[in-house]
Amino acid sequence: MLVHKILNHSRGKAVVLKTVSGEEIIGVVIKVKGGVVQLKNQTRRSIFVFINKIVAVIK
Repeated sequence: MLVHKILNHSRGKAVVLKTVSGEEIIGVVIKVKGGVVQLKNQTRRSIFVFINKIVAVIK
């Protein structure tokens, strides 16, 4: 729930997401809905990440 709130407050801003697998995903938060966050990366591609797989949000 906390990650969801942080991501909602970060809409339109760049973030780094740390996942449970240790991967770091960088992008701008576009939308948070239904347990999924949509990011846009530097090449303007959409990335969808399940919120329950995120262990940290770095702003």
